Amino acid sequence: MLSKRFFKHHSSEYPGFRHLREGGIISKMRHAFREDIIKCLIYMLMIAIILLYLYPIWVILIIALGADVYQAMPPEIIPLRPHLKGFEYVFSNPSFLQWIQNSLLFTLAVTGASILISIPAGYALSRVRFPGRSILFWLTVLGMMLPLVMLYVPLYIQLTRMKLINTYIGLIVPVIPSAYNVFLMKQAFDSVPEELQDAATIDGAGPFTIAFRIFLPIIRPIVVTAMLFNIVWNWNNFAWPLFAAPQREYWTLPLGVFLSTWSYTIDFWKLAAGGTILFLPPLILYIIATSYFLRGIEFAGLKR
Repeated sequence: MLSKRFFKHHSSEYPGFRHLREGGIISKMRHAFREDIIKCLIYMLMIAIILLYLYPIWVILIIALGADVYQAMPPEIIPLRPHLKGFEYVFSNPSFLQWIQNSLLFTLAVTGASILISIPAGYALSRVRFPGRSILFWLTVLGMMLPLVMLYVPLYIQLTRMKLINTYIGLIVPVIPSAYNVFLMKQAFDSVPEELQDAATIDGAGPFTIAFRIFLPIIRPIVVTAMLFNIVWNWNNFAWPLFAAPQREYWTLPLGVFLSTWSYTIDFWKLAAGGTILFLPPLILYIIATSYFLRGIEFAGLKR
């Protein structure tokens, strides 16, 4: 209000003020200032969300290093007497290498087989014309909506009848099919222009050549992204190994860390040390494959 009166009173005396008003410089400055304020608020919100996500990781790390966050008042934000007894306990366990071996076998076998099955299945749903294709697609979508935990009990009963409990076959094979992977590959193949397939067909290329030698290199970022997601899911899978292979010799790393640190009480610093060891491999893998991961997310958002 004051600025309006000032410009109204002095614009006749000073032509420069009239030029500022007519050129809209003041309004542009106000608009730029408003945009800067909005950007600052957005950045502050993003930083708060990042800190919120990092907080559980920080808590696990400080507990693994011996911080008292349960009885001390106020809780220790930084360990006052840090130690590595939790890591020593986990690494000194005689079965630790067996847990690593079982986790690697389970993760790599399930991920590799699932991706190999999902690529031709996604290509068929995307490019091959056959009766019932739309029905199969919607059944795939329905399979994505059902939590896998719902299938654990019937799968356990079936494996018991087939005497496959506490075997690597029973541990790996039932969780290989993935509706999410099929859906993701189908959407990736949909993003490839049809003109490319028509040109390859004119040149005499068959369906397998088109799928694996032409289309697959194009959708490689989304394939790598799917592999990263599957590796993380399978590496951290706790419930299914507990159902399918409860014997100690088949324990994976999540199962071994929890069951070896739990008796009648839980030593949280041992459990936190095991959790820290557990999340390091996926973190390192993600850092190495960040470029493919970001390209895969970008590719998944493209439309024809």
